[in-house]
Amino acid sequence: MTSDLSGKNTKFVRVWRQLNVDDVKKQLLYIDDLYGTCGNCKKLGLNYLKDKKCPECGITFKYLATKLSKVADISKILSRIEKEGLELTLIEREDFERSSASDAARDLFKS
Repeated sequence: MTSDLSGKNTKFVRVWRQLNVDDVKKQLLYIDDLYGTCGNCKKLGLNYLKDKKCPECGITFKYLATKLSKVADISKILSRIEKEGLELTLIEREDFERSSASDAARDLFKS
């Protein structure tokens, strides 16, 4: 819990939004605590606190996804994003991968 500029207490709340999966994939940084992988070109060893763009492909990161599932771990990441004033949105990795997989399966059977 933190306070916003008006002094009111704020908390992190999950929000459902419809997103274009292809756009997210291009702007996604997969992370496990601190270091991660570019979702666009698969560059390894990126730091979401320092790397706003991929040094390999130049894509600007807008989204983060992690396999971490403990509330404490997720809170730690969200707190870091807020503290550093990063323009990143943490998405549910399992949901994203499920959406990507269903799109890939559908594309596989197109004639």
